[in-house]
Amino acid sequence: MPVPHHLAPAPAPIRVPDGLASDANRLLWWIVDATAARTGDDFFSAMVSHVAQGLGLDDVFITECVDHPVTRLRTLARCKNAQLVPNVEYALAGTPCETTVMERRTSYYAEGLAHTFPQSAEYGNESYYGVPIFDSAQEHVIGHIAFFDNKRMEDKVFSNPLFHIFANRAAAELQRRRAEEAASTHLQQLAHVARVGSMGELATAIAHEVNQPLAAITAYARACEAMVAADRAATPDLREAIQGILGQAERAAAITDRLRHFMRDSDLTAERVSLHRIARESIALAQPDARRRNAAIQLTEGADACDVLADPVQLEQVVFNLLRNALEAGDPARGPLTITIETRRAGAEAILTVTDNGTGVPPGLRDQLFHPFFTTKPDGMGIGLSLARTIARNAGGALDLDPAYQSGARFVLTLPIEPGDDA
Repeated sequence: MPVPHHLAPAPAPIRVPDGLASDANRLLWWIVDATAARTGDDFFSAMVSHVAQGLGLDDVFITECVDHPVTRLRTLARCKNAQLVPNVEYALAGTPCETTVMERRTSYYAEGLAHTFPQSAEYGNESYYGVPIFDSAQEHVIGHIAFFDNKRMEDKVFSNPLFHIFANRAAAELQRRRAEEAASTHLQQLAHVARVGSMGELATAIAHEVNQPLAAITAYARACEAMVAADRAATPDLREAIQGILGQAERAAAITDRLRHFMRDSDLTAERVSLHRIARESIALAQPDARRRNAAIQLTEGADACDVLADPVQLEQVVFNLLRNALEAGDPARGPLTITIETRRAGAEAILTVTDNGTGVPPGLRDQLFHPFFTTKPDGMGIGLSLARTIARNAGGALDLDPAYQSGARFVLTLPIEPGDDA
C-alpha cells in the first residue's frame, strides 16, 4: 500500500523500526508521525484526514457520546471524499455505529452494509469498521472512530497492532478534551458563585455606607415634623412634604437592611465535605495558572480526617481565591514561587492553611485586607478576601492572615469539625 508522501508534514523519510517494513506498517507509522505533535481539535482533524487519504477511504470520523445512556453521537472531526466537512450530531439507533457503541466492541462489516443497515444506503456505503473509545476506567464508551467506504474494505491494516496503539492515542486525546471541558465548566460555576457572592458583598458595603446618611435624614425629618407640629401656621403642603421625606427615608433604610442580609440569609447547600478533597480540586483548577507563572503548588495532608459541614462550591471558591492571590504574590527577584496547602485537625476544628513565599502583606495593610473594596491590585475590586471571610463565617468558621508568618503570607481557614467525625 503506497504512502501519499505529499501529505507528510516533513520531507524527511519516516524511520520505521526493524521488522516493521511492510506497507501497512509504513502507512501507520506515517500517520502516527503526522499527528504526534497535534492536540485537541487539530489532532482530530489531522487524524481523520490522514487516515482517510492514507487508506483511500470514503468517510472517516471520530465522535463523542452526547448523552448517557447513549442515544446520540456528535462528530469531533470528519473527512468525507478527501475533504474536511462540518461536524454533525446524529441519532445512534439503526446505524452500524450502534453496534460499536452499545455492544462496546470493534465492529467490522466488510461489505453489504446497506442490506444490514438500510438507512446507510443513501450514503452509498458498502463497508464499515468501528472502534469504541472508553473512559479511563474502561467502564463506559465515550465515543468511537468510524471508517466507511463505498467498496469492500479489507481489515489488514485495522488488525495491525500499530493501529490499536494509534486508536489508543485518539482515546487519550478525547479523554483529555473532556477533562478540560469539565474543568472549564467547573471554573465557570465558581465564577458564577463569585459574581453572586460579590453582589452580596457589594450590597453589604452599600448598606453600611448608606445607612448612616439615611439615619441622619430620618433624624432631621423627625425634628422638622416636631417643629411643624408645634407651629399651627405651617401649611398642609409643608406637613405633607416632611411626611414624604420621613416615609422615603424609612423606606430606603428598609431596602438597605434587606441588602445587608442578602449574604447572611441566602440559602446554602451545606453537606459533609472533606477539606482534603476541596484542597486537591482547588489545586487542579489553579495548576494551569501555576504552570504559566512557573510556580509550584504542594499539598500536605494531616493524618486525621477533616470533614466539615459547608457548601462545597463556596468552600472551593474560598480555597481557589487564596491560591489565586498567592500566585499573584510572586516576585522573580525572590526566586521561584512555592505555595503549600496543609489540612489538619486541631481538637474540634479543621484547619486549612495556604502559605506562599511571595511578597507578603505589609504590616500597615493587614488590618484592611478583609475590608470590602480594599485592594492593592491595579485592576482588583477588593471583593475576593471579604467574600471568602463571609463564606467562612457563614459555615461557622473564620479566615485570617497569620501575623506571625514573615517569609511571605499564610492564610488560615478554620472550620468546625462535622459532628460524628471521630477519625
